[in-house]
Amino acid sequence: MDFKQIEAFVYVAKYKSFSRAAEKMLLSQPTVSTHINTLEEDLGIKLFDRLSREVVLTDAGQVFFDYAVDMIDLRERSIEAIKEFLNEVSGNVKIGSSTIIAEFILPSIIKEFINKYPKTFFTMDIASSQMIIQRVVDGVLDLAVVARKIPKKDLEYKPIFRDRIVLAVNKDHPFYSRNSVFLDEILNEKFVIREVGSGTRSAVEYALKTKGYDFESLNATAVMSSTHGLLHSVKNGLGIAFVSEIALIKDICSNEVRGIPIIDLVVEKDIFLVYNKRKTSKKLIKNFLELIQGYNFNSSMGR
Repeated sequence: MDFKQIEAFVYVAKYKSFSRAAEKMLLSQPTVSTHINTLEEDLGIKLFDRLSREVVLTDAGQVFFDYAVDMIDLRERSIEAIKEFLNEVSGNVKIGSSTIIAEFILPSIIKEFINKYPKTFFTMDIASSQMIIQRVVDGVLDLAVVARKIPKKDLEYKPIFRDRIVLAVNKDHPFYSRNSVFLDEILNEKFVIREVGSGTRSAVEYALKTKGYDFESLNATAVMSSTHGLLHSVKNGLGIAFVSEIALIKDICSNEVRGIPIIDLVVEKDIFLVYNKRKTSKKLIKNFLELIQGYNFNSSMGR
């Protein structure tokens, strides 16, 4: 039994997939399979049931899982203790984010951190806020920046800035020349919407509900899982969309798409830094938390 086998076991258990585990570990799928097979042979027991759609832990696997996580955590803490002794800030920060933040906010923060600590390396996981938060809970990620707050045991949420949601329309739409619109004017329009679990969608759902409207009643023509997909769909006339103001400030679609405020529907969402309170002892993580909490987001977005 070695750490590569244990690490492979934890990743397969968390992602319920050999291919996803291989992707996250930067290994080939056959290599991950070999690690698991060897581990099962060493322990003399089957750890996974290979189903048609996913891989799930056996009862024995469930028993072994917590110990495996502890072994990996102990290894990381022992390495970190030596780095602390040497006063060195280095290593891999595993960070998660929803798409908007990953595309428009985090790269500049990561660059600043690496400039200060050149022996650091970042692994970024991009998915919906809901999925990313679960990966922080599972220990796959050290921390995350997300647009939703989902209470979970041992998680700490810290708001770091507030994002505004506006209506994105393309240059051929009648709203394009307007400085603002009213909610009643947009309800019968064709919409491109974000997927369930998106922080932007959740913020819009809540805002509409306070006005007595159901998000599901919008005339949706397509669902997109990324901001790029959303904005390019608007650009090509597929519909209008609720979109983060950050994306429009960064100007993906030049002058072909612009954001219009809705006078009687204010949609805002807090952006949170989230981490496990029990896993912030590493100097590397502490330093990154300090940087991101002190970062001037409004300046970086040109506000």
